[in-house]
Amino acid sequence: MSGLVVENYRGVRVPRSLGLVLAGAAWIATVAWAGLRFAGEPAWTALVGCLLVFAAGLVDDVVPSGPRGLWNHIGELANGRISTGVVKLIVAVGAAVVVVAAQPDHTWWARVLGAVLISASTNVWNGLDVRPGRALKAFLPVGTAFVASADVGLAPAVLGVAVGAVVVLPSDLSERAMLGDSGSNLLGFAAGLALYLVLPGWATTVAAVAGVALNVLAETLTLSRAIESVPPLRWVDGLGRRPDRGGG
Repeated sequence: MSGLVVENYRGVRVPRSLGLVLAGAAWIATVAWAGLRFAGEPAWTALVGCLLVFAAGLVDDVVPSGPRGLWNHIGELANGRISTGVVKLIVAVGAAVVVVAAQPDHTWWARVLGAVLISASTNVWNGLDVRPGRALKAFLPVGTAFVASADVGLAPAVLGVAVGAVVVLPSDLSERAMLGDSGSNLLGFAAGLALYLVLPGWATTVAAVAGVALNVLAETLTLSRAIESVPPLRWVDGLGRRPDRGGG
């Protein structure tokens, strides 16, 4: 499985292993919640969705790289070729639909928007994971809001991912390991689910539209250029990271 060790943006060989920690944390949190309190269908469905997205990303990490970018993967599908990126997309959308359907007390239109939000977030976090720590930093505020504001029992897997994100952040920043597609897709899926459970209906609409817009931005300007063009975002993005050499 040599595909799990790759060169990062500075040419340093790094194992794509942090997703395993996040997936393990999601499983442990759900099992622990079930043992200490009660984990119903929403909790177990959330865990299954997280693990499916993680597995699809792991396949993409291991299999030799295909085209980059969401639209290029869709183009491959239009030409009759199924890339690992298309598999990730199908799994993310399918898992999002099933997970939002299992969550109680949402209208049908909120569920539709929730599926869009979760699917879009999965790909956005995948696009963020091109610099050490970036995807994890973007996840931490969302994970914190979930732990503080939502019924954690509806998706204890998200709690596990949030704890795991704190644990693995130093390894990501120091370039001892990286998330890979398995970890970044899991982060994005968990972030989308967290937002769906935290936000009121109108805000879910805003977040879903923003998620789609960020995906469009990633395919055009790129998220890195957008972050680097806004000084506060650039400052936060660089916190704790080794300085770039020659522009990386």
